Amino acid sequence: MRSHQQQWPSLLRLFLLRFRCSLKSVIISIICSGLLIVYYQSTIRGLSDHNLKGSSVHGQDKILTDGLSKSVLSETSPSSKGYKIVVLNIDPKNPDANSKLSSKNQETSCNLPKLSKSSPEIEKSYKKPLPLRCERYPEHWLYLDAKKIPQLTDYAKSFDQSQLTCSAAYFYRETDNSLIWKHIPKLEIGTTALTDGDFISVNCTLGTKKWKHLFMQLSPIPSVIEASKSAKRSSKWSGLSVYWFSFDSLSQQAFRRLLPKTIDYLENVMGSVVMNGYNIVGDGTPQAFIPILTGKTELELPLTRKRYPEANYVDVYPWVWKNLSEAGYVTLYAEDAAAVGTFTYRLKGFNKQPTDHYTRTFFVESEKFFKKPQCFGRETQFDVWARYGADFLKSYPKDVPKFAVFHHGALSHDSATLVTTADDAIAAHFKELHEGGFFDDTVVFVGADHGHRFAAMRETQQGQLEERLPFLGVYLPSKFRSTDNGKAVYANLKANADRLTSPFDIYATLLDVLELPEDLTTNQDPKSRSMSLFRPIPKDRTCEQAGIEPHWCTCLSWQASEAADSALLAGALIETINNYTKESRKLCAEIKLDKIVESKRLVADEKVLKYGGVKDADGFVPDFKGNAKMTAATYMLTFTTTPGNARYEATVLYDSKNKEITIDMLSISHVNKYGLTPHCIIDTNYFLAAYCVCYDKI
Repeated sequence: MRSHQQQWPSLLRLFLLRFRCSLKSVIISIICSGLLIVYYQSTIRGLSDHNLKGSSVHGQDKILTDGLSKSVLSETSPSSKGYKIVVLNIDPKNPDANSKLSSKNQETSCNLPKLSKSSPEIEKSYKKPLPLRCERYPEHWLYLDAKKIPQLTDYAKSFDQSQLTCSAAYFYRETDNSLIWKHIPKLEIGTTALTDGDFISVNCTLGTKKWKHLFMQLSPIPSVIEASKSAKRSSKWSGLSVYWFSFDSLSQQAFRRLLPKTIDYLENVMGSVVMNGYNIVGDGTPQAFIPILTGKTELELPLTRKRYPEANYVDVYPWVWKNLSEAGYVTLYAEDAAAVGTFTYRLKGFNKQPTDHYTRTFFVESEKFFKKPQCFGRETQFDVWARYGADFLKSYPKDVPKFAVFHHGALSHDSATLVTTADDAIAAHFKELHEGGFFDDTVVFVGADHGHRFAAMRETQQGQLEERLPFLGVYLPSKFRSTDNGKAVYANLKANADRLTSPFDIYATLLDVLELPEDLTTNQDPKSRSMSLFRPIPKDRTCEQAGIEPHWCTCLSWQASEAADSALLAGALIETINNYTKESRKLCAEIKLDKIVESKRLVADEKVLKYGGVKDADGFVPDFKGNAKMTAATYMLTFTTTPGNARYEATVLYDSKNKEITIDMLSISHVNKYGLTPHCIIDTNYFLAAYCVCYDKI
């Protein structure tokens, strides 16, 4: 950089031009001298701060405009070559630093893909879901009140109650596939509290009319409460309960498309942190939950595949809930499917009930009882599900720590869009528990096992990536965040949002819930496959380090661009810059492309696009028969222009299938010094300084 003294001759000539003073008048005129000093100081300050360091001017807080700025943040126009150009952040007064072309991950070993919520190639597979219409089923005769006492519904109150008789029975788990029934000797409506079990069958008759129903309601277990009082916990215990609430087959972008009210409440009200780099490690639900709950893969654990005579029950796994139970936690594991249970469909299942509360017992019976899995009579299955989850947090004393895993599939496993019918109910569930104070000491995970795996979606580039990037949001209660440890954990969690993470890391996080380490500031060992979300995860973590095989890895790597694509995108950038300075054409000259210095694009591993499923029954042998094509990519171009000899770096999104080029003005950087080249515009609109070449500098 030249010194201020070295710039005096240039500034003097610039001053004479601007104020039309002769050299002689400058020397003899006090007024002109004063103006010169003021002009020199302001110019040097502006050039030093914004222009002579080769840095972009986009990040400044104060921006002067000359009418160029628009009232909108983006603009779409056809290019001269027939491609649609979408320009983001054209209003310098209102820059959006979170635009989808932000390239903050380019310095890491894993460049996370920037997927858009709006994806025509995905959404064309969506069909508007039909309403559940649970109301078409017969009216309920009974409901259970807050004390688990059966009460007559308004409909049943119109009956001749002297003719009404009801009986009930609890049903308990005998094995994963068989039940034990316990008849309730005398069921008195309005009197008998049904608190000896979570699952109840009720039969009522009124003359020739009959009504049968199954109730799923949570009853606290006194022995668990008592055992919690004497349980030993680490002196470094976090004090947190754990509430995991997930859905089958929802990528992060699908979650945002289909559950807008839920995501708004999670992010904007609760302040949940969404993990943008959460990457699956295998095919299907077991390969998500085995690492989450054991820190291992299925192949690293004893054989449990039930088709082998020597198979073990999955009890042999080192389940994390065993650690939590020893520390006095009440535990719950819940799935809403028995026929295709995660640990029973292909695996041998549990010999003993794994957790204090276990919903498989209920669904073994309910799948035979209810005609439609999404409806429990006139009530939606999800409403019953959510109430059971809420009761788990509400029914146990606050001083009993709680661990719950809820995984729901009825609305999303077989349909790409049916879950949207529950958006209001899901948002209401979290609102009830958050505003009711039941999350005050609870870390909440809201997630999915993987994205949708329907064939039509797998045939697209975005669909392949979405399958591998399920939704995961993490909420830390404000009370915990206000502690010294909590502040550090929350800062780490937010930083880790844009790091590569996997189901293995959830396991390490759960161990940290039990015992927080003293060091919450040092990067975790890159050799460790499981890294806690509560502690710093290295920026340069790779899929290999994270235990993610190449065909599951969504990390993008830089690859040299095709010459034709590079020329097209460079031309679009020049066209966009010239359009941007067009309103100041009397001051700023048009620029032309001088040369392309470098052009590269971010691409996924070839095996990701070719992945078409698995060859074996257990989902371990990949079949690379897929034919998904790469149609959209992020490009980075370095190029020079003339006149002015400017050197630019720009990040561009190019969708060749839809012939669309997206350019973010915040992602175009003038990387070499431009000194006095934009002097004619600097006072009126220094935001244009990065693009303007004044005519007298040609």
